[in-house]
Amino acid sequence: MQSILYPGGIPLWRNVVFIQWVVQIISAIVIIAIVSGFIFNVANEIQDREIPFGFNFLDDAAQIPIGESVIQYDPSQSYLYGFSVAALNTIKASVLGVLLATTLGIIIGVSRLSRNWLLSRLALVYIETFRNIPLLIQLLFWFLIILELPNVREGYIFFDAFYLNNSGFYLPWATPLGGFWPWAILTVIGFAGGILAFNYLTKREIVTGQPSYPIIAGIAIFVVATIVGLIIFSPLELVVPERQEGPFGRLQGGARWSGSFFALLIGLVVYTSAFIAEIVRAGIQAVNRGQTEAARALGLHTNASLRWVIFPQALRVIIPPLISQYLNLTKNSSLAAAIGYPDLVSVSTTMTQIAPAISLIGMVMATYLAMSLFYSLVGNIYNRITRYAGVG
Repeated sequence: MQSILYPGGIPLWRNVVFIQWVVQIISAIVIIAIVSGFIFNVANEIQDREIPFGFNFLDDAAQIPIGESVIQYDPSQSYLYGFSVAALNTIKASVLGVLLATTLGIIIGVSRLSRNWLLSRLALVYIETFRNIPLLIQLLFWFLIILELPNVREGYIFFDAFYLNNSGFYLPWATPLGGFWPWAILTVIGFAGGILAFNYLTKREIVTGQPSYPIIAGIAIFVVATIVGLIIFSPLELVVPERQEGPFGRLQGGARWSGSFFALLIGLVVYTSAFIAEIVRAGIQAVNRGQTEAARALGLHTNASLRWVIFPQALRVIIPPLISQYLNLTKNSSLAAAIGYPDLVSVSTTMTQIAPAISLIGMVMATYLAMSLFYSLVGNIYNRITRYAGVG
């Protein structure tokens, strides 16, 4: 009968698995001890120096103005509500930035590989220019350009509905007249149904060879579900910006993107899209050239071979670094404070003049960590789908 100390006849001090477990346990104990010691030391210093700390202030009235918000805000509302408003401002900038930067980056990346010499060189100049200039400098550049635009009375007007001037960009906006949550739930269901339809029709097209138009079908299901939800639960009223009578000719109605937000969005999109373009270019070039030749031998034109053969395989290389760029864009949005956009960092810094600074900075760190982990989760899930399904 083998001894417990000698599993498989090998002494424990020579067993590789046992040694690895012991090293990991000891390492975990050391790390926990170091982190715990640091936290206890910080807590003791805070207590000894009587530094304000805690979260009781979150229910107090903030009394801090926020110039731009996704939802209604009043200075008489609590610190927690004001913090949430600032977080939504950051989420708005990061989500729009991710969508626009991805779209522009793919276009520039594909253009970089174009056989058209002029188009390829223009894409190269775009990439090398904007990715090598610090983002903060670019934000200041775009912000100063917007400040040089004409004032509200003399600004640019497009289709009698869009206004661009030095105070920002005004555009029509739909306001819900009914309940929000029933429409939101139906929209989520439509989104899930669109994804399922896209996956099913894509596989069907691959197996049968018959055109199934998965992208069109998926988008159609999502749009129909959204429209039905709006008609039944929450009809929308489209509000168009209108110029008011008076010496200043102010604009009211619709949605307004302030000059600082507009500059932030342009800067984030232009800067990040240059990196995404290089990722897309590298991902496409990583696909074996024989795949392109095989697609052409089957009679597929350039766009079809890129859509059905090259890009699905390139996604396996593109997705991991693309996730990193999404995280960088979200974290880079914290530079908004330099151009006056009331994001999470800017508003929290203002709050620290009255509220406990350590508590607020901790909340800011936790919020950015949560947003970054969410992007990582979504990206890794999609990466796993493309890896095992083989479909982009």
